[in-house]
Amino acid sequence: MNALIDRAKIYCMGILQKSRCHMLPFHNENHTLQVYENVVRIGAYEKLDFEALEPVLLAALFHDLGNVTTFQGHEDLGIDKAKDFLCSEEYPKLKIDTVINCIRATRMPQQPTSIYENIICDADLYHLGTNEFLEMNMLLRKEWSEYLSMDYSDETWNILNIQFLQQHKFHTNFGIEILEPIKKQNIEFLSNQKNF
Repeated sequence: MNALIDRAKIYCMGILQKSRCHMLPFHNENHTLQVYENVVRIGAYEKLDFEALEPVLLAALFHDLGNVTTFQGHEDLGIDKAKDFLCSEEYPKLKIDTVINCIRATRMPQQPTSIYENIICDADLYHLGTNEFLEMNMLLRKEWSEYLSMDYSDETWNILNIQFLQQHKFHTNFGIEILEPIKKQNIEFLSNQKNF
């Protein structure tokens, strides 16, 4: 890790911990740190060195910072925070642009256009291809219910998630080779639940 990443992590964690994000079941500081770790893991698999990965790591720290005030358009607020912070650090403009593009790429539906954007998109939705999917999904459901007043019956929630998983695509070799097979198992599990 380098000094800039350390400062960015302290800055972002400070904001998340002092805001409503600290109480969000899903989009909290743990999610941000998990996305950061996922970027490291995917980046290593894709054979990117730390210097190449640095803007993606920064984007991971800032990508959900806008959730401190809003869910809708939170990416734009995260971009503003990232720009302000990175300009104050005299970070190179081209690298700031990469950070911004990575944050923007996490907006749903994801449409990444570079290896860096592919990595952060897969890092952000990494849990879809893990055995923790059901647990993480319940946290997201709770968050939607409590903060967005979006309540669904078990059957409707299940159908929405099957559709989302079926439409979702991983973009990196790691996502396709490692996460996709488990995502398919998660789809199968949810499909079997639907039949009861």
